[in-house]
Amino acid sequence: MRLGRRFLLALLVSGLACTAGGGPSGAPDGGTFVAFASDFKGFHDRPNQAEATPASTLPPFDAGALAADGGVHPVPQREYWNQSPAPGSTTFPVGFIVVKETDEPDPTARQVVAMVKRGGTFNMLGALGWEMFDLKNNADGSASIQWHGYGPPAGSSDMYGGNPNVCNGCHKLAASNDFIWSTALQLSNL
Repeated sequence: MRLGRRFLLALLVSGLACTAGGGPSGAPDGGTFVAFASDFKGFHDRPNQAEATPASTLPPFDAGALAADGGVHPVPQREYWNQSPAPGSTTFPVGFIVVKETDEPDPTARQVVAMVKRGGTFNMLGALGWEMFDLKNNADGSASIQWHGYGPPAGSSDMYGGNPNVCNGCHKLAASNDFIWSTALQLSNL
């Protein structure tokens, strides 16, 4: 089947419109936001940051689950986010980025994970609308993406043990706060 040039051009333009934008303003209409490594640049300098602790208002976090997740979130950690949700929000806006990292003195040795509110129907069976990221701090201050998607890829030998359900299995328990565990990011308190 042969498609016309105008149709292909229209398809390309509409596809670019769905993924355009370098920040939260990329999807003001509630569409989708696709994060790239450049969206994590300078996260250490964001004014929105706090010690990363699980909120006591959410279901109890099973210590056995922590062991089962391969130590995904060892403490202490610091978290950084790119914007504050509007007061009274019941969900985080599309384009919301939260990054968590451990505190080793050498930034390139830190474990860095992130969640990005991609929106739409992404991750329908897990943390709806959220995309998970494993990042690496580079010596020049930038961050590179090690993997992204629903969770670590199957067969992966990284610290997550290649369990593609490890992220969603835990974050689904925090569905009442739009899948975010953080004390500092409890929507009811913002």
